[in-house]
Amino acid sequence: MKLYLLRHGEAQARAASDSQRQLTPHGVDDVRMVARQFAAKGVTLDRCFVSPYVRAAETATEFLRELHSDLPQESQALLKPEVRALEVMRFLQGVHDHHVLLVSHNPLLSELTALLTEGSIENLRILSTAELVCVALDGIGLGAGTAVYRLLPSDHAWHD
Repeated sequence: MKLYLLRHGEAQARAASDSQRQLTPHGVDDVRMVARQFAAKGVTLDRCFVSPYVRAAETATEFLRELHSDLPQESQALLKPEVRALEVMRFLQGVHDHHVLLVSHNPLLSELTALLTEGSIENLRILSTAELVCVALDGIGLGAGTAVYRLLPSDHAWHD
């Protein structure tokens, strides 16, 4: 499995509630830039799981639109920012698709990346807004994955 972890783009500082914060125009531009880099890799996504928060849904919409993909967004409450990475790992054990996109928040995505690739959060690296990390996995477990590449809005992507 290849897991694509995408943090939502830059969002408004305030809204009626945290879950209702929308992407800023800059956030939309950043997501589109990362999506264009991703599209150049020629990956066809099988599933797209998205946090129910507005900024995550908007991120997924812009990302998939840039890919010219009609893949449905599957809202997943386990992708809210306060959920811990181990819960998401248990969920992913039941997902058997090859190319899976998760659109979510910090600290969840940063923790998930660290646990899947390092086995701990000791050297946790915080994902930036609109950053995408590709993790290759043979199975879901602590340290079972390898970070293959990171895509950043600034075009300064890290490649293995």
